[in-house]
Amino acid sequence: MFGPGVRFHDESFPPLVRCTAPDHIAPQWAADNRGALEGLLREHGAVVLRGFGVETPDAFESLAASLVGELYGDYGDLPHEKDADQVYKSTPYPSEQSILFHHESSHMPQWPSRQFFCCLQPAAEGGATPLVDGRKVWAALPDDLRDRFERLGIRYVRNFIPGLDVSWQQMFGTEDRGEVEARCAAQDVECEWRRDGSLRTTQQGPAVIRHPVTGEQVFFNQLFLHHTECLESSVREVMSSIFGDDETAYPRSAFFGDGSPIPAAAVGRLRGLYDSLARRFVWEKGDVVAIDNMLVSHGRDPFGGERKIIVAMGDMVTRDAVAATPTS
Repeated sequence: MFGPGVRFHDESFPPLVRCTAPDHIAPQWAADNRGALEGLLREHGAVVLRGFGVETPDAFESLAASLVGELYGDYGDLPHEKDADQVYKSTPYPSEQSILFHHESSHMPQWPSRQFFCCLQPAAEGGATPLVDGRKVWAALPDDLRDRFERLGIRYVRNFIPGLDVSWQQMFGTEDRGEVEARCAAQDVECEWRRDGSLRTTQQGPAVIRHPVTGEQVFFNQLFLHHTECLESSVREVMSSIFGDDETAYPRSAFFGDGSPIPAAAVGRLRGLYDSLARRFVWEKGDVVAIDNMLVSHGRDPFGGERKIIVAMGDMVTRDAVAATPTS
């Protein structure tokens, strides 16, 4: 499929493309084989590139740029990697905790269709990246949940409280409240300035999309990163002691699109389904993983020791282009 000097292994998920020729220049090889890689992403949702000598942020940036029309460099939820213009550090989250499954920025008015990860240093222990195909989640959803999620979508409420989440200044890249209000209005995001100076946003997002290329239905959202049932029990106790029963005051919360609660039992059923479908990818230094963000959700297992994964994303898609059904 990829010519001499490259071996393709598709016996596992995600499939692995291994370079065996030291003279391959990764960005040029990727550009020359972009069509074949796109085919793998449509079929599998993810692919691993191994042995291509990608060991620095700028080398990773060049490789990622060769596989998309345009990289995205204006993402407020992740800190920038200092040694590349359009590369980010991975989510600053406690190493002893899991990052739950999510499709990147699926709660926002736009999101990347492509996401790339590069391992500069694998963890000494743990730190695998679990992946789940959203098409399989959709196919396995119980009928009652499938109907409500498809019909109502999800309402995301977020409070940008310094110390508990990123500040609104960091998220929006400005100190100007008027600019924040204008950007929110343009994207149909409700914003409310709180008495303590923090910002609350409320926005509607899909729970299900129709993939713009394959036409398939995909369970696509950030429910687990926002629903309060998914907080660590100790964190949930602290939040409850601060905010009481008002979940809309938590840093993040999620409801059905009509504002009704998503029952904890339903979230538990979904987490069990994701765990049963998950396939884990164990990193080696220099690995690059390309993901179709609209097909596959990703997470992170707990780890020990130092670990450095950097991130790039590109070819942004707007919500209107992929909605399976209108949200309420």
